[in-house]
Amino acid sequence: MNWKHWWSQLRSRPMREVMRHKHTFVVMDTATFKEKFSFQLSGTQLFVAVGIAMIVLVALTTVLIAFTPLREFIPGYTDARTVQQTYDNARRVDSLSARVEQQEWMLRTMRAVLSGEDLGREADSVRRDTMSTLPAVAKAYRRSKEDSLLRLEVEREDSRYQLKTPSAPAAEASPAIMHLFFAPLKGKVLNPYGPGEKHYGVDIAGAVSQPVSAAYSGTVVSANFTADAGYVVSLQHPGNVITVYRNLGTLLKRQGDAVRAAEPLGYVGNADFREQGPYLHFELWVNGSPVNPIEYISF
Repeated sequence: MNWKHWWSQLRSRPMREVMRHKHTFVVMDTATFKEKFSFQLSGTQLFVAVGIAMIVLVALTTVLIAFTPLREFIPGYTDARTVQQTYDNARRVDSLSARVEQQEWMLRTMRAVLSGEDLGREADSVRRDTMSTLPAVAKAYRRSKEDSLLRLEVEREDSRYQLKTPSAPAAEASPAIMHLFFAPLKGKVLNPYGPGEKHYGVDIAGAVSQPVSAAYSGTVVSANFTADAGYVVSLQHPGNVITVYRNLGTLLKRQGDAVRAAEPLGYVGNADFREQGPYLHFELWVNGSPVNPIEYISF
């Protein structure tokens, strides 16, 4: 029976009869026409089997697309890492754009200020913003009574460490110091103490990276870098005595550190060689006034 005849008979039958009628499906060898296997299905069973197969196929396709890397090969789908990288790049571009705009605005403002031009609406905008926020800022940072008392106490503590530059040469009589100082650096004294020339210490010859030691036990009150004297360290000792070490190339201590006598503070640097080579500039202050270190220390 050919397909056209079968389809014509199928159309001529009622639907109920078509769904109940069973059909035999046979698999045969084309060479010998030997039957391999066969099975019977009614119209209802055939419809259910085809429906289940389609549902399983759709489910498998959905799982492959949603939960496996195979979705990257389907047009329209991208890798999750690519999406995240695209998002991060967009954020970086936005940040860089905002920074570039800010720098361009600063350059325009600086150029206008240097050339004496009127800033125009930008200046008016900044002025309005400042005037509107100034009362709130002043109210937020208004000092309380406790804050004022704390500031006075801190200022009194800071005044203990202020070094006063004498307006006249130091007195001939040296103040009494009950300390046994150690030489911060053993070497030849290149420049002696000269308060008249505003040279309030001595320059001691040394070598680059030679250690510099504390003259006496104390506390580091300052440790910073200057363009003309390299690293500078100041120590507060008992009896209102302060020692200053200049022209260091490396620091070993920080502000607030407690040091003992002869403990290394740093190394001689090369910030200011001049014509005399590397050296250490050492100062000794008593009660806020400089004294000649040679009178108390043997270099």
